[in-house]
Amino acid sequence: MNQTEVKRRQAERLSDILMFITIYVMGRLTGDKGIAYTAVAATVCALLWIAVSGSLSDALGRLLRSRKNKGQYRNIARMRGSAMVFQMALGLAGSLCLAALSGVVSEKVFRIPYSWLILLALSPIVLLRTISAVLTGYFQGEGSELPKAIAGILRQVFLLGFVILFSHLVGGYGEKVSSLLRQENYSAMYGGLGIALAVNSAELFVLLFLGLIYKVSRRSERKGKQEAMYATDSRWECVMHLYSVRWPQFLTAVCAFLPFVLGLFFSCLASEDIERTAAEYGLYAGKYLVVCGVVSSVITIAALPVIGKIFQCFKRDENRFARTVFQSGVHIGLVHGIFLSVFVAVMGEQLADLLCPANAQTVTRMLQFGSALIGFGALSGYFSRLLHSLGKKYPVLIAAGGADILFVIVVMPGISKSDVMSLVYGGVAAVVMFCVLSGVFAYRQLRVKPDWLGTFAVPMGVGGGAGLICLLIRKLLSAHLGSLMTLLVAFALAGAVYWIALLLLRNFKEQELEAIPGGRLIGMLGQLLRVF
Repeated sequence: MNQTEVKRRQAERLSDILMFITIYVMGRLTGDKGIAYTAVAATVCALLWIAVSGSLSDALGRLLRSRKNKGQYRNIARMRGSAMVFQMALGLAGSLCLAALSGVVSEKVFRIPYSWLILLALSPIVLLRTISAVLTGYFQGEGSELPKAIAGILRQVFLLGFVILFSHLVGGYGEKVSSLLRQENYSAMYGGLGIALAVNSAELFVLLFLGLIYKVSRRSERKGKQEAMYATDSRWECVMHLYSVRWPQFLTAVCAFLPFVLGLFFSCLASEDIERTAAEYGLYAGKYLVVCGVVSSVITIAALPVIGKIFQCFKRDENRFARTVFQSGVHIGLVHGIFLSVFVAVMGEQLADLLCPANAQTVTRMLQFGSALIGFGALSGYFSRLLHSLGKKYPVLIAAGGADILFVIVVMPGISKSDVMSLVYGGVAAVVMFCVLSGVFAYRQLRVKPDWLGTFAVPMGVGGGAGLICLLIRKLLSAHLGSLMTLLVAFALAGAVYWIALLLLRNFKEQELEAIPGGRLIGMLGQLLRVF
């Protein structure tokens, strides 16, 4: 993984943060039921899109780069054209199937009839995102990661703007329908319809942006194409090559997304009160997952440069230092993940009061018992990204499959009682399983022995102390300062004590400070405390 790809991955994580913020805004505009109705449509569309075009851009980019390095420009044109035609056909078929089966999927499979109109309106996104994937794959094949990164950020910016616009326009109409029919669910349904229209509109603008860049880039390709040899691969061979490269990542993406589908499906299947289940799922998806997703993405952004440094060491044949850098990445990821997981768990009541005062008790329980998703999720991303970059796709697939199995085992008993907390427990268990398995594979691949005391035990012990400080501040100040100020004071004081304690315990080695983000700042603080 070079520095350009690191920047692109960081931009993708930034777009994920914007996505979670947009989901929260959606919840404020449409209500918890609106998020649940939209989640049914979005989950089905996302699963079908992953099946049609998941990991397509990376696989196509790899094949195009290989042909470009060999000077096979006509093969590049044929590969790109074959991929576009074949994927457009698949995307169109997927969109038409979703549109035709929207009522059946909503009413018979998920038992939420109010989501059928949202699914119908959202069905074109499968075709639109498929075209976007082919175009971004072409840019990656040209060695340019920037268009995909910019497109990901623009997609979320456009989506946020269109969500606010269409939710007010279509949602306002839904409120009138609800008042006329005396059925409040229509307001949530039309709010979700506005979100679906916003998603399609945002993707059209992203396609326009990618199309303009593609048109400009074709000019520099024509000269090389005229001087190149004739294409040797047939169109069918191009498609077969593409799918032979794509299928391990595609299956991994399906396994990674499957818990969202299964969790929603099992919740609706076992529910005796579908309206209450929809409202609770809206809290789960629109509040709990938003908090965990934003915090985990921030940790991932900080950890991605470490992976780039590992590959720089491999290129310079500094294998021993590469192992040190890898350990440093695990260490700093755990240090951030433990503190933030503990902070969210202890201060869950204040976070819930800010995010959702009307249902603060339910959200508080989710955050208190499910905040471990933050640390393990960020560490899972570190391990899986490293293994993917090393070309070890099957270990990641095995880890994702094991996580899915454990998720089902944990979720099923609680779901039968219509308890939304079972989704929280199942999600944490699945992420822990994925983290452990992918971590074992990563350590074995790099032939590194884990430092259990310095990397795991000491940060966990100090994190527990930071949690006690947060608890004390919450008890003493929350009634006087309010939720926001209590959060800020607890974060500042507990964070300062946490980092100073780690330094005084000499938890960081001078050599690893060269590899981790913020290492110089940590080193300066250590010198100030006369640790180094």
